[in-house]
Amino acid sequence: MKKNSILLVLLVLVILMTGYFIYTSRVIGLEVTKTEKMKSTGDKEIDNLITTLIKSMEDYRKQSNPSYTQNDINECAGLLSDYSTIVFKTHSKEEAMPIVKSTVLKLNNLNKKCNFSLIETNEREQIVEIIILVGNKMKYNSMSEDITEEWREW
Repeated sequence: MKKNSILLVLLVLVILMTGYFIYTSRVIGLEVTKTEKMKSTGDKEIDNLITTLIKSMEDYRKQSNPSYTQNDINECAGLLSDYSTIVFKTHSKEEAMPIVKSTVLKLNNLNKKCNFSLIETNEREQIVEIIILVGNKMKYNSMSEDITEEWREW
């Protein structure tokens, strides 16, 4: 009985300390967000490219101190995953192009929010490859046709 009471007190203390850590880390601006599990697009190749992009961004964050957070990385990955899933359900290039435009504009805004540090040269190439490849898999464009260029600011 005494042993169970001690364990219960210890458990309560751990829970309280964890809550306090999360609260104070948010108050002082520390980030406790982790990588979100990426939603599958239904296409293994696209999923792998998005995963590679996420890892590249996370690795850079560990080495440097960029002005973007894990939440920003997760948002970028979510935009690309959602883009892919939606375009895979379209029936024509005309139907898909507004989705391309909307996604690129959202990525522009996200990058701007991050002081233009989220999407650098390497990330740009990876993101453009993903967007173009999705259209190419639907036979809407060739791999050499940059369908993002008209709206892209990165």
